[in-house]
Order: sequence, then structure tokens, then C-alpha cells
Amino acid sequence: MLIKEPELISIKENKVTLIKNFALLERKYDFNLLSQIMEENDLEVINKTSGGNLKDVFQMFAVNNCLEEFTTFNDFLRRLLKYERDKKDAVDLFFSFVSQVGHTHVDIEDVFIIGLEGKTIYRVYSNINEDYTIEKGDMIFIPKGLKHKVIGLTPRIIASIGFYGRRIKKL
Repeated sequence: MLIKEPELISIKENKVTLIKNFALLERKYDFNLLSQIMEENDLEVINKTSGGNLKDVFQMFAVNNCLEEFTTFNDFLRRLLKYERDKKDAVDLFFSFVSQVGHTHVDIEDVFIIGLEGKTIYRVYSNINEDYTIEKGDMIFIPKGLKHKVIGLTPRIIASIGFYGRRIKKL
């Protein structure tokens, strides 16, 4: 995992931050792996777009301990950025089988999104609307309260690490 000093400062200042090649991911993340994770764990999966078909976006909750890398990402970011623990903190997977556009929304937690498969644009609405493209191994930080939408350019799988607790300030 690689975060350079300017990127770390940007995150600490609560700015949207894109980190290309954050993690070298050797595992193949595909829909067979998602199926395996679901079979081996009692996980909740919901349809996020409610269209009722395979063109929708799906969310698999609390995969924190399903794969070693998810635990590692969560622990690394929590320790590096000194987040207080909150019972709602989690690593969730979002996936879609086709390219699609999600709804514009605001998260109530800080999110770190890591591309596992496919190509995704995150459109962030602020003073200047900006698009950020992530692919496998890339990460984007979106601070809580910032309006954004997701545009899946291909079928995709992403890990979303959400921290609800505040960051502990140094004395």
C-alpha cells in the first residue's frame, strides 16, 4: 500500500484524494469470488438500485474479515489516520454486472474506495465538479458530507471502507 506525503496531507485536510496504484492486488476479483465469499459467510447483500434485475448495483455488507486484504486495508487506514472505532465501521463491496450510473448521494461517513475490478468514475460535486477514474488497485478518499455519484464504465467490483468515528487529534 502506497500513500505519498502530499496524498496523506490531502486526506488529513478532508480533500477528495485519488491515489493511483495504491495497492498491488494479485488476486483475481471476479463474480466467482463474490459468490464464494457469499457461500462461505452469512453476509447481507442488497440491491441498491431496486430495478430487480442484473443491471442493478449490489452491496455486500461487512466483508471486513472475509479476505485478509480487507482486514489489512481497514486496519492500515484506521491506524494511519487515527480514526476512533465505531461499531458501524465496515468494509463493504459494491458490484454491478454491467456499466451503469448510480444515484447522486452523500455519505455520512468518510469513505475510502478501492478498485478491485473494472473501471469506475466518481463524480464529485463541490465548488468545481470533478471526475475521478479508478481501476484495479486505485483508491479514492471522499470525505463525509460531500455529494457524489458513481458511473460504472464496465462491470465492476469495489471495496468501500467507511469510518464513522472522528479522527483523534494529536496533542
